[in-house]
Amino acid sequence: MSNSNAIEALVADLVPVRRLSPRDGLVVALGLMTVAVGVIALRYGFRADIVAGHPAPIVLLRSGALLLLGFAAALAATASARPAVGPSSNGWLWALGAALLFPASAAVLMIYEGTMPLEALPGPMPLYCLGLSLAASVVIGTGLTLWLRRGASVALERAGWLVGLAAGAFGTFAYSCHCSSDSLHFIGIWYSLAVAMAAGLGRLIVPHLIRW
Repeated sequence: MSNSNAIEALVADLVPVRRLSPRDGLVVALGLMTVAVGVIALRYGFRADIVAGHPAPIVLLRSGALLLLGFAAALAATASARPAVGPSSNGWLWALGAALLFPASAAVLMIYEGTMPLEALPGPMPLYCLGLSLAASVVIGTGLTLWLRRGASVALERAGWLVGLAAGAFGTFAYSCHCSSDSLHFIGIWYSLAVAMAAGLGRLIVPHLIRW
């Protein structure tokens, strides 16, 4: 068989497929985050200052940090579905560094004050924070994982971390629209724990689901 005939035989059954766009994966994550925000708002309500259109400064700061982290991690996660030559984007690390200012600041304040604030102790409110944030994160992370299965991720562990981190940040943001606490200690401890737990779950679960 000639080379031309061999090539024709190999490509005879091939059909064109739609090119995978990371932007589509980002839309999936943002869409599910919006759904999570809506469900939490309908069930538990928004903060009064958000409803009034005058959110507290700490709400703007924590929301901005979570959205920035979620967006950067989701963009890196969806980009991993299309392997490319060259170094991968690490912009999400800068967003993670910015988000870590909250737990770092809370730790410095606790050391300086020498006390453990009441809002930092386990109780009903922290359980709501973790429960609702992680529930929203699971929904968002599931959508991202299903989208990634259509691609060809090669750095599976990295993709797992990124999916969990993005889902955790977006899921915690969804909860934060309801959260009544303005405490830096509460944000630094419980928000950070929710995001970290989601990232850990992503690392443990996602690589097995997107493996070729």
